[in-house]
Amino acid sequence: MPKLGMGPIRREQICRAAAAVIAREGFAGSTMRMVAEEAGVSTGMINHYFANRQDLLTQALVFVSERTQDRYRESIEDMPPGRERLNALLDCALAFDEHMTETWRLWINAYGEAVRLPELRHTIDGRLTSWYELIDRALEGIAPPDPPDGIPWSWRFDAVLNGLAIQALTSEATLDTRQIREEVIRTLFPQEPLENAGKGSRRTGAAGPRVPVGG
Repeated sequence: MPKLGMGPIRREQICRAAAAVIAREGFAGSTMRMVAEEAGVSTGMINHYFANRQDLLTQALVFVSERTQDRYRESIEDMPPGRERLNALLDCALAFDEHMTETWRLWINAYGEAVRLPELRHTIDGRLTSWYELIDRALEGIAPPDPPDGIPWSWRFDAVLNGLAIQALTSEATLDTRQIREEVIRTLFPQEPLENAGKGSRRTGAAGPRVPVGG
């Protein structure tokens, strides 16, 4: 039995470990024992806090989403409305350091499992609501008002960003962070000037950090 008052600390410790394991092994390849070993706890302790593997995935997603959205907020906090703020959010989302790569991979696994898990879909919907609010703030001064009966700009932004980032993480395409950032802007706002228009290639010779696929 965990010590009194240790519950939140243990839950975070286990969620952090679950995120690392699922990002590395995929949800299908992860076990409670792997997570226990990563967290340095017993499988009994994991079972005390989480009902099953699906519950563990759901709570790990909430953990990484909150961590990442805090990072997004900080990245745009002092930025004026317009292109500078939008670039700040895109650069943060496409940093692809250890935490961001882990976040992207966990989301990819969660989307796959959400096809058959209604409770996970509900959690994803809640996390996306706060993400869309961040996107709306980043688009201030650039995007026109949302069409009354159309798809919101935040949804469009998310769709293009997700599509390119997931392609980079799950295929053999050589997409760097600059290419993805500029393509998001080019697709949604073709009237916006690009900082490096015409440079680089989808497959070869592109400048900028390479999106990590494995390892």
